[in-house]
Amino acid sequence: MPETKPAAPLENSGRTALKEQYKDSSNFRKRVALHARFGTNRYSFYRWVFDQFDLSRVSAILELGCGPGFLWRQNADRLPTNTTIVVSDFSHGMVREARASLGSEAGAATFCQLDATVLPFKTGSLDAVMAMAMLYHIEDRPAAFREIRRVLREGGRLYASTMGRAHLRELREIAGRVFGTNRVTNAAERFGLETGYDQLKAAFANVEVRRYQNSMHVTESEPVIDYFLSTARMRQLPPALLDRLRVELDRVIAAQNGIAVSSDFGVLIARP
Repeated sequence: MPETKPAAPLENSGRTALKEQYKDSSNFRKRVALHARFGTNRYSFYRWVFDQFDLSRVSAILELGCGPGFLWRQNADRLPTNTTIVVSDFSHGMVREARASLGSEAGAATFCQLDATVLPFKTGSLDAVMAMAMLYHIEDRPAAFREIRRVLREGGRLYASTMGRAHLRELREIAGRVFGTNRVTNAAERFGLETGYDQLKAAFANVEVRRYQNSMHVTESEPVIDYFLSTARMRQLPPALLDRLRVELDRVIAAQNGIAVSSDFGVLIARP
């Protein structure tokens, strides 16, 4: 069994802001809600991404950035048996919510708070590491990749879900017209399906990209406003700018009977 002693998160100004944003799952849930409300693929992303895991000969799994535990909650009926599962997040609030969400279905899972760049596990002690939509938050990704590769056994795999450059392109274009393009950032430029592939290739011998087929048809402006307000940067905008965004969204929705929005999400699978 791998060692599961929690490691203290590193402190810096960026990490402090991130901890405030993700002290609980409220902001995360606003993003998930947008996709759940308007997504055209009714097969859950969390079910799909679980389909991509090869857990046939796996005895020890680590999840980094568990959030409120959606990955395990939505796949509770097919959790691997006789397997050690460590569910972790840098946010104590997220770990607490994940544990509460899974409840009795958590089985033998261990929950802990840790830093992805300083993993408290022995070298070669894990078969799989899952990082769901979180690696773009890490400032020192090369350090995280080195740690992940270190703790993986021979034949182990990293599964990292993230977005591609096309993700929410139409909504970002509308927001860019209102806010100015310099205010609208895309996490895919930090670690996405395209940029993440190149970054992982520097640390892993084999990297594969698999995309989840989906799109959105957005017919209401308020869930989009909530989505933008779930980011710390957008919450700093003057209310007048947000009102302008709401008006522009309503205008486009009325003119086009909704907004066809790209949903570009998937998983990177890396092997040492």
